[in-house]
Amino acid sequence: MANAVDDYTSDDLQEALRPIASLISKSEKAQQKLAPGSWQHTMLQDNLTALHIASALMNRQADDTDSFTRDDMQQALPALASMIGKTEKAQAKFLPGTSQHTLQRNRLKALRIAEAVITTELDKG
Repeated sequence: MANAVDDYTSDDLQEALRPIASLISKSEKAQQKLAPGSWQHTMLQDNLTALHIASALMNRQADDTDSFTRDDMQQALPALASMIGKTEKAQAKFLPGTSQHTLQRNRLKALRIAEAVITTELDKG
């Protein structure tokens, strides 16, 4: 059976994993500073779940992907869409060629791959 990530080269996936891992790390650090139950804490938890699912699928870690339900993956898509929107807005604030613009561009590409990988996995049925 075709894997969700067959549409991407292993280089695409490896490149996407770095920004995803970075977002996971930054989100975990930010979440520690927030009160559990606050909307920010909950939003970061949703984002982290989405990022972890995407990372597991991109890494082709079958053991990890078995721990995610179809429902988890469906809930991950709005979180990824939100992160994509925020990243697009952030990128627009920086001039092309600057390190900040490049960082946002790389994050955006990784988030779009993450979204596609989860969508492909859900489409399998």
